[in-house]
Amino acid sequence: MNIITTSISQQRGATLMVSLVLLLVLTVIGISAVHNTSLQSRMSLNSQFQVQAYQVALSEINAQIVDLEQDLGVLDDTLLNGLLQRTGDDVFMQPDKYEQTVSFEYQGEGLPPVGYSVDAYVGRLYELNSRAQLDNTGIFSDQTQGFNYAGPK
Repeated sequence: MNIITTSISQQRGATLMVSLVLLLVLTVIGISAVHNTSLQSRMSLNSQFQVQAYQVALSEINAQIVDLEQDLGVLDDTLLNGLLQRTGDDVFMQPDKYEQTVSFEYQGEGLPPVGYSVDAYVGRLYELNSRAQLDNTGIFSDQTQGFNYAGPK
């Protein structure tokens, strides 16, 4: 019995200290993993918002071009003023949480589009810019489409 009593009294808590150190290391690894997962989740969400902003801006350009096929008055206004901004009801794609702006800019004259006589027509060059910005963030997408409209000389 003296042997057992002596060996127990000589232990100084080394097992407890090793266990506490291992617990501390595992806690730090766990906290780091949770932080890393949270960061990756936010990065993924921001990437998704960026793609959505791109799609909104590109869809607005397509909607504006379809509208131009119905009414060319926008091009006449742009020709007179050089720049035309569209907001509010003149913007077709307005999803929640996105601020959308559109501008038409007259770039100058060039050759008319294919199929039009160079003698009778001149090409009027325009640029259509669309910007979709997610509210209260720095996430946005700018898209531009150029086009050539044949007008009489």
